[in-house]
Amino acid sequence: MARGTSLGQLIEDLRSEVGHSLQPSLGKSTRDVLINTLQRTQRRLWDDYSWPFLRVRRDITINTGQRYYDLPADMVFERIEVVEYKNGHTWDKLGYGIGRHEYNQHDSDRNITSHPIEKYAAYENNQIEFWPIPNKNTNSADGDGAIRIHGIKNLSAFVAEADLADLDDQLIVLYAAGEVLARQKQADAQNKLAQAQAHYARLKARLSKTDSFVIGGGMPESGYGGKGSRPIILSEV
Repeated sequence: MARGTSLGQLIEDLRSEVGHSLQPSLGKSTRDVLINTLQRTQRRLWDDYSWPFLRVRRDITINTGQRYYDLPADMVFERIEVVEYKNGHTWDKLGYGIGRHEYNQHDSDRNITSHPIEKYAAYENNQIEFWPIPNKNTNSADGDGAIRIHGIKNLSAFVAEADLADLDDQLIVLYAAGEVLARQKQADAQNKLAQAQAHYARLKARLSKTDSFVIGGGMPESGYGGKGSRPIILSEV
């Protein structure tokens, strides 16, 4: 049970779990299927839960008159949890959502600027909009006027056999094994799925020490990160 296991090792572990031969002669097509299953399984698990060890904060430098900003390269909007604005010596939480009410106060379409930034919203091409449009730059000396984004970072590259998994190796392999065995209509597919769900529950219980965030504020629906209470179910093929 560990993070940082190589894709190559996970392939071998998965082969063992599903009863495939461990000889190096495994066909490329079969190996590609196993790789794809492991990749998809890790992505599903990443999307299902707010893993605290993947939580990061990233700062954005604000420019006078600039309305839209690129998100950090290792984040997507859906995994943002909290956005803050440094106003003098304090960090203020920004509200989520920009609409008619806001534009009636400070019309961004007419390039009306003001201070401080109060709200944010999603924009196309993985960008973020801030309102009102800022009328001051971030101070490079003390960070006044900067934006800080808290959220779950994207998964690392997981394509080459030397690439390392971000999530628990046993969790990935057990869920992947359940999917492979279900596809093959093997009797022990449900047993593997049950093992995966039990291990998932143990991991979440051990990681539940940290309070969770919810996009736009408020309390999570249940469990950790709002999604933590539901087991992942991989559909049978």
